[in-house]
Amino acid sequence: MKKATILVSLVFLVSVVYSQQGSVVSAQVDPGYFITHTKEELVRKLVDLPCGIIPDDPIRVMLEKLGTYLETFIPDTEYSDDVYAKAANEQALRSVMQGGYGIGAVLIDKSGKIIAADYNSQIQKHRSDLHAEMTLLTNFERSLKAKKFMNIYVYKQGLTVFSSAEPCPMCLVRISITGADTKYCTPGPEDGMVTRINYLPSYWKDLALKQKVELGDCSPIMQKIAHLLFYSYLLDDRGPK
Repeated sequence: MKKATILVSLVFLVSVVYSQQGSVVSAQVDPGYFITHTKEELVRKLVDLPCGIIPDDPIRVMLEKLGTYLETFIPDTEYSDDVYAKAANEQALRSVMQGGYGIGAVLIDKSGKIIAADYNSQIQKHRSDLHAEMTLLTNFERSLKAKKFMNIYVYKQGLTVFSSAEPCPMCLVRISITGADTKYCTPGPEDGMVTRINYLPSYWKDLALKQKVELGDCSPIMQKIAHLLFYSYLLDDRGPK
């Protein structure tokens, strides 16, 4: 009887370990997922999300369902940056709902608290420079609370810009000038600068590498949503023609 009990316990433990390993493996996102070129690809991936989106949904309904999912989403404690990924994605969705590009960013202090949040406003304000990170930093630096975190135009140690998408060359250089760390939810395989940091002129590369510059520790679902929000302009072909 004792041997049988031990055997059953071992089988149970093995099954638990196996299921945990399987969930870890299945949680990985294929790098190919982060390339989307057509509306059809985008809609197919949106339908695959656990948001209840169907192919025949009007664009507004798709976005509202995505918003409802984000609103009720509880960040996964297994991923240390999931709370920031959710916040950045919520900002990205705000931009999309306004007719803008789906990229959002938040600024985090050294205690882990979000102290500022913003989103891409290029289309809404007819400004070529208003990427999410640029808008975030500009509005933050204009705020009264910025004095607590800045020394002229350089930020005090411990601040991090967390973006829903990998920063472009312009934004990465701007963040580097401030002295803040850089994190992002989803890689930008076509125009992200972090993965191409070696292509920067030596001065700017050295400046960028003085801080942490890395992909955030985010759950697969937050990564997928960040990517799909980034490419949401494909839904109605918004932007310059």
